Amino acid sequence: MDPFWAFAAEFWWTAPVLAGAGAVSVLGARRGAAAGGRRLGYDAARLDLQAAQRAATEARLRVRVARAELAGLVAGRTAGSAHAADVAGARRALREAEAGARAAAASVRARRAQVEAARADLALNADPRRRPLPRAIAAHEAVVARWMAYETDPAKLIAYPTIGDARDPSTAAFLLALDEARQARPDPARRVAPAEFGAYRDAVVRLERAFDLAERDAHARAEGRDPERERVSRGAGWQDTAQQVIALSADALDRAADAAAAAFAAWSARERGKQRKERD
Repeated sequence: MDPFWAFAAEFWWTAPVLAGAGAVSVLGARRGAAAGGRRLGYDAARLDLQAAQRAATEARLRVRVARAELAGLVAGRTAGSAHAADVAGARRALREAEAGARAAAASVRARRAQVEAARADLALNADPRRRPLPRAIAAHEAVVARWMAYETDPAKLIAYPTIGDARDPSTAAFLLALDEARQARPDPARRVAPAEFGAYRDAVVRLERAFDLAERDAHARAEGRDPERERVSRGAGWQDTAQQVIALSADALDRAADAAAAAFAAWSARERGKQRKERD
């Protein structure tokens, strides 16, 4: 049997399962939306800024250390106690440290902008459905719904087969991001800590980006183009990451399917209970 169809034969049942999981999570989000959390996004953004500031401080320290090491080796080279290769290595280390410091500084600026945006967003959170956690859950479910549009439509799967093929690097990355978002997803019926929400929010953002990439790649391949080669030609450095996610995707898919099956079972039990009440 063709490997794709063998995979599809094993995987088809997860479509209704994941759809059921989405129904369960939406119901939970509605129940927990009124539990508070107006400041959740703002508090999480402040924590992210503090972490970025610490990382920037550490990056600046690494630059100072690298400069001191280079200065010592240059002096040693002049005195004949250091080799040219050591000096060259120290120069590379300093350049890497400086690049890391610039990236860390940019991260601080981005996190400051997030804090300002979250502060402004506080005024829009009077409606419980507009609060940070329900919005993140809605974004999560929107990605799952987009994926299900392919998995439940045979014509789309035939037209874009790699969107359902875990051997494809971008699809493997999406499945890994899907599992990470599932694991990071908090229970909306309980109080959620800002750090917990921040981790989930970031996982959802990664999930959205991963699916966008998987979808673009599936369409590109359907048009006869090689998206990986195009990325390499642009210097994207994709291949190493692709190998890592391929190694992890099968386990991630298994965990995602197990969790979705449990959620679907809970949803089915809830629906049967409603039907019994209606009959009574």
